[in-house]
Amino acid sequence: MLGEQFMVGEEICGAVVSIRFQEDIISVWNKTASDLSTNNRIRDTLRRVLNLPPNTILEYKSHNDSLKAWKTIPGKP
Repeated sequence: MLGEQFMVGEEICGAVVSIRFQEDIISVWNKTASDLSTNNRIRDTLRRVLNLPPNTILEYKSHNDSLKAWKTIPGKP
């Protein structure tokens, strides 16, 4: 990520921001879903860098969980 502020080496693969009507979504892709320490470091860094309020909901989904969620959206194949 820009500025390497996440301090997780080569773990981060990409990121995207999606501006939506009721919420904005920041997605960060990392290599190892099972590495809880890295996932927590990414979460904590996002909170700090974006100066998020304490009540901001951050959710982690593995790639497989994201695919499952995507398939449950009406009208999606």
